[in-house]
Amino acid sequence: MKKIGNICDEEKLQVTVKMKHFENPKEREEMMKNLKIGAEFDMRYRGHFLFYGKDFISYKLERPYDKDRNEFLRILSNFMSNVLEDDCPSSWKKCKRPFWEELIFTHLPHVTRITPDQKQVETFLSQLKMFVQWLDKRVGTNWFPVVDKYSKEAVSDLKICEQVLNALFLRDFPQIHQKGFSPKQDVEKIEQSFKQCTKSLDSLFEITSIIDQITVLIEFNSNKTFYVKGLPTQLIVPGLIMSGALGRKGGTLLWEWFQSEGIYPHKGRKYLKLNS
Repeated sequence: MKKIGNICDEEKLQVTVKMKHFENPKEREEMMKNLKIGAEFDMRYRGHFLFYGKDFISYKLERPYDKDRNEFLRILSNFMSNVLEDDCPSSWKKCKRPFWEELIFTHLPHVTRITPDQKQVETFLSQLKMFVQWLDKRVGTNWFPVVDKYSKEAVSDLKICEQVLNALFLRDFPQIHQKGFSPKQDVEKIEQSFKQCTKSLDSLFEITSIIDQITVLIEFNSNKTFYVKGLPTQLIVPGLIMSGALGRKGGTLLWEWFQSEGIYPHKGRKYLKLNS
């Protein structure tokens, strides 16, 4: 299965350091307070020095104990600092339509969590529209019509993606919602099964069709076709994008799905990148 690790090229490694000069002790005290607030939704330190930092803090403070708002800010903050990184726009007015499109169609399904009620998509889109309405009034933008349009276009496919992702995890970890759940035994079982495979591939795949209980996938790079058993065909629809690992055991024609990294709607494809 996919190995997780860090590879560092010393010649290309760059570190950016930002210096903050405080005019007075009160300004420093406010920054320290904001750092604690931002930590509640995992906003990186760099966010406090960029255009969106104060907006996130202000929005959080209007409902400091709202769990849905906090989770929304966690996802949005992750998108700004971890996904966009140095390509982050310099203001809300310069975000443009692809910013919202990638957030909704690609980033949201990537960070969707496994939950018993499977309502992460609906909750996030509702929270996003509330935030954008608030933002338009605060900074004079007009992003709500764009976000509302994308949300309506995306909600059906995103809910399917959420259902498929949950079904895959429940297949592999049937006790995942039980109190005291430990994935150790399930992981060992999956790893043992995967070791029996003579061929494997970790990549991005598009679902093209379903034949009885077999799902037909095409791999992004090679356009090679894979016939996969064991997927939740009752939920899957052609056009969805699957990120994860396939394996095939010796003497068999069908592949098996072993690792789910994300399920995406077709419109999110242009923002997805294969690991090099």
